[in-house]
Amino acid sequence: MIVAFLTHPYWVLLIVLIGCYIFDTTAIGRTERSITSMSAVSGTYLHKIVERKKIEVDRMLRMHQSDSDPLVMRMSYINSQSNFNISKALRRDGYGQDELHTMSVLVDMKRRSPTGRVDLRNIVEYSSAAKFSELLALGGADALMINTEEIEYGGKVTDLKDCVKSLKSLKANNDKAPPCIHKDIIIHPVQIAQALEDGAQGVLLIAAIVGSDLETLLDSCTIMGTEAIVEVHTPNELDFALSKGATIFLVNMWDRMTNRLYPDQAKGMASMLPVNTIAVAAGNICTLEHASELGFYGYDGVVLGRGITQVPDIKAYIDSVHSFAGSPRSFGLGFKGLPWQS
Repeated sequence: MIVAFLTHPYWVLLIVLIGCYIFDTTAIGRTERSITSMSAVSGTYLHKIVERKKIEVDRMLRMHQSDSDPLVMRMSYINSQSNFNISKALRRDGYGQDELHTMSVLVDMKRRSPTGRVDLRNIVEYSSAAKFSELLALGGADALMINTEEIEYGGKVTDLKDCVKSLKSLKANNDKAPPCIHKDIIIHPVQIAQALEDGAQGVLLIAAIVGSDLETLLDSCTIMGTEAIVEVHTPNELDFALSKGATIFLVNMWDRMTNRLYPDQAKGMASMLPVNTIAVAAGNICTLEHASELGFYGYDGVVLGRGITQVPDIKAYIDSVHSFAGSPRSFGLGFKGLPWQS
């Protein structure tokens, strides 16, 4: 009778849960990175980008000094309305009567990438970011990250504004228009203000770059009424970001410091993510099997970045990810990290 009791499906599942929440560092490539060393390492491509951004930010601050300047006003006054479009887009409604866990697809629009092999850094060459964003929207993308960093990512300063304008035309025709998230090396609130002025509905903050400035940047997002996705790679970065109030995470399996891919990083960190946070995984995810596996670990979505070149039919891939149905989000012990299929 005792054996029958302990082998009941619910008890078996509980045992599996407990095993999942015992943090296994062997599943993680990078487990430590102190907060004080989060800023870009000297000599890496990150350091070079950050140094360029400091010059760019200094120029922006010199240009926007008047009290009546739109960017100064955005940074100085609390927005009476908050924008939660990113949360709504990335956490799709549950499926069916049981509210089964569903997944979203966030497309990272970039012409090239500084990570990976040198001969594979060109991703997608598109002349019009606006037209490309329209195609991705019609393909079912839930949100778009618009890269504006030119040297390493091939972005253009006008890409964000052009995409926002183009997608507004879809809304006018009652078509679904995914929110645009500004992706750049953001190190100062003035960049957030400029992104919002250009129509962005959220920004990406990279923990490995901003380090202890993360809290200030998150507070700036709150003041300006927008949301921030915080990119993390290590448990230390995640723990630090949680302590500063971050609620939306992009767990990147690429280590920006070493330019190495750790394919089990997202799975290993899943059990550290509170269930009430929103988390998407990134890092060469290009198959439905890979996306579904991450869904079983509790991720709310996946990022389609460099993997876009390996997907023969983008719409079919997005539709397949959307069809995923896993365990209800309310199921568990308060954290993600549940490799279980309903």
